[in-house]
Amino acid sequence: MIGYIAFLIIMEMTKLGILGSTGSVGSQTLEVIKAYRKEFELVGLVAKRASDKLLAQAREFKPRFVVSYEEPSEDWLRGIPKECKYLKGDEGLLAVIEESEKVLNAIAGVDGLLPTFYTLSKDKILLASNKESIVCLENLVKEKNQNIIPVDSEHNATFQLLSMLRKEEVEKVYLTASGGPFKDTPLEDFSKVKPEQALCHPRWKMGKKITIDSATLMNKGIELLEAKVLFDLDPDLIEIVIHPQSLVHGAVKLKDGSFLFHVSPTDMRIPIMNALFYPKRPFNPFNSVSIFELSPIAFERVDRKKFMAIEVCEWVARMGGVYVPVLLGADERAVELFLEERITFDMIVPLIREVLSSVNMGEPKSLEDIRYAIDWGYRKVDELVRKP
Repeated sequence: MIGYIAFLIIMEMTKLGILGSTGSVGSQTLEVIKAYRKEFELVGLVAKRASDKLLAQAREFKPRFVVSYEEPSEDWLRGIPKECKYLKGDEGLLAVIEESEKVLNAIAGVDGLLPTFYTLSKDKILLASNKESIVCLENLVKEKNQNIIPVDSEHNATFQLLSMLRKEEVEKVYLTASGGPFKDTPLEDFSKVKPEQALCHPRWKMGKKITIDSATLMNKGIELLEAKVLFDLDPDLIEIVIHPQSLVHGAVKLKDGSFLFHVSPTDMRIPIMNALFYPKRPFNPFNSVSIFELSPIAFERVDRKKFMAIEVCEWVARMGGVYVPVLLGADERAVELFLEERITFDMIVPLIREVLSSVNMGEPKSLEDIRYAIDWGYRKVDELVRKP
């Protein structure tokens, strides 16, 4: 009888695959899993590198599959628990997706395109934390929208708010931005900004690329593109506002003049929990706060002269098509060049805008076309920088 009960408990566990397990979102997801071990069967952990961190995760959580794209050493492979099977690259990625009910895609950047495509094509539930794939795969995302739960704090908050409303009741959707490290820095000082300054985000600890995007507000502009696709919104309905406290993660203005806010501490484990358990709402086993700690709350307009990325992304949201992957490729390369100190901080967005004005390609019709457009945008930045 005890064995039968144990079997029933196992049957009720959600089969979960985590793509990008060693990154910030993947690591925090495992913190949630650790607190709710009886709720999830961990199908697989996928990472780019066969790192010590991935090996430690495998030893602690013992998933069915451990996957890396980097070739592991013999010593590394010997360290994998006997309960785990090691697979390499796309073979492992497909195995994890195939055997999972829910797939968290927390792979960084354009490498997340293929995992999102596979997950949605296989009719799995996508816990979406890779914005590049959402904005590039617009048609597939709209077709499989019921299978997608956003993980990132702003889109998870907006997802929760809009799920309570009829679309015709909504007058405006607000995406909040902390303003990054240069909210109060004069525009004339942007040319003097060093990479180490731009990497000091006041609220969130993230990877280098997304941290620089947050400093230019390009990250928030791409989130506007993502909100347009995820929630099928007219870009004119979406407004980005500065909210330095990072407590309001989403806000909606209704046609009757009232507002709905989604407010929570700056802790990614809260939206991760919501996505993992949706439509249930679990108890938060982590740091809880009182309502008195959630103040003050203030909003400011974006200084569009300083943060030109917002206007650039609004234009791309209206144009759509090939301009989306070109934007991503150009931004990736411009950020790399800034981190290498080959261009100044104030050159990042103007370079991207110049690349967009040079586009002469047709609409992408396949993953290969999307990758080509991303690569074209990436290479075009180098071409412009080399110009005398």
